[in-house]
Amino acid sequence: METVGVEGPTETRRDLAAIILRNTLAASLGAWLTRIANFLFMIYAVRTLGEDDLGRYATVVAFVGLFGVFSELGMAQYVERSIAQDASSVRELFWDLVVLRAILALIGVFGISAVAFSVYDRELAVGVFLFSLTFLLSSLLVPFVIVLTANERFDLATIVGLAGQLTTVSLGVLFLRMGFGFYALLFTGFVAMPIQIVLTVYLVRRHRFGSVPFRVRPQAWRQFIRMSLPFGITSLALTLNYNVDTIILGFFWPDSEVGWYNASYRLVFNAVGIVGAFLVVMTPSLAREHKLDPARVRSWVRTSMYWMLIFGIPAAAGLSLVAGDTIRLLYGDSFAPAGPVAAIIAWDIPLYVLLAFFGNVTAATGRERPAAAIYVGSAVGNVLLNLAFIPFYGMYAAAAITVFSDVITVIAFIILLRETIEFHPRFSSALVRVAAATGVMVVSIWLARSLPYFALIALAAGIYLLCAASLRLLSVTRTVATARRLLERHKPQQSPM
Repeated sequence: METVGVEGPTETRRDLAAIILRNTLAASLGAWLTRIANFLFMIYAVRTLGEDDLGRYATVVAFVGLFGVFSELGMAQYVERSIAQDASSVRELFWDLVVLRAILALIGVFGISAVAFSVYDRELAVGVFLFSLTFLLSSLLVPFVIVLTANERFDLATIVGLAGQLTTVSLGVLFLRMGFGFYALLFTGFVAMPIQIVLTVYLVRRHRFGSVPFRVRPQAWRQFIRMSLPFGITSLALTLNYNVDTIILGFFWPDSEVGWYNASYRLVFNAVGIVGAFLVVMTPSLAREHKLDPARVRSWVRTSMYWMLIFGIPAAAGLSLVAGDTIRLLYGDSFAPAGPVAAIIAWDIPLYVLLAFFGNVTAATGRERPAAAIYVGSAVGNVLLNLAFIPFYGMYAAAAITVFSDVITVIAFIILLRETIEFHPRFSSALVRVAAATGVMVVSIWLARSLPYFALIALAAGIYLLCAASLRLLSVTRTVATARRLLERHKPQQSPM
């Protein structure tokens, strides 16, 4: 089969702001739709399963996730960056990626399952086996999605994700009602992912991104894996950071405590999801821009950090104050013990956002090796701290260690990226003003805490926005005008592929 148009990106100055804005809007719309559907579904699932079954499901996901990185080894990130910088590389990398992922997936299914059957009871081990089987489907789905995202078509990738999420939610409700327990949340992938594969193949061909003849180069696999390895090490370290606390908690404490902790952590993921689309779409755009105009990347990094702190700090403070009410409202009184844990782990919101952003910046600018070293150091420290304190203090230790570990990791990344970030006195001034606006919001929440929940949230948001505007952190008129100008100037370009 013949590949259509692989000349690669032109050297003309691209409208990076318009491209990122378009992709962020498209991905945000899809993310909000999928997040709302998933959020409502998870509330239903949590209430249906209860804390014990939720804890077992969380253990399965964490255990498979802990070893799942070995089925990928960072190859997807390396291929995405390579295609973003040179579209013609898809011909050499695509099928190598598919075949290598399939081989690693098979090894992973048998290896992970063997370990699970040796350390868990039969029910949990079967769950691990079922969930690990999705690696085989991912080995084909992920490479096709990468073709879309590497060409900065997150609108199309969003359609794929939305189709998968809607299928998952629909089938999940059906399977839960049929009484499959936590297995219901595992069965859905075997239907949703094939649908996504068919849809992705159609979109790649429909939009003329090209079809690559089947070509596998075993002699190049050693180099391929070597170039991908820093991304793989980073993925492994991140997986340890995000899953090891759940696994250790499951060994020393009841399933109910794992469920409470998992419910608290989900609040952080949902809060971060508000800016998640922006974090995802930036990597290929910055990778391509770094090759053309590195100075513009530095400007985008500074501006992006500014907006993330404007969002992250008040979100952490606000959620920390209303964590108990939020947990009871969403999951019911049986999850009330998760309230204090959610109040602690809420402070991971700005840290999580910054770490995701820093990871994308290092990947886009070719600094994945020192980034991997930072992540490994963080993961080792995280594991040791969790082993030392979780047996005695349970989920409270897990939450506090998560926040502490991410603080240290953020500091390490700021040191690594100090030349790219290039802090200005204006940034310090803005940070002080964010803290002041957040302080006023916190006082207002405390004084008005007797108000109904949603009225209190609306009041807090309104006060923060008013303070931010009065302190010149936000300019609604300027922001709307800039967005409108970028949308008017942007004309969708034919994909270089």
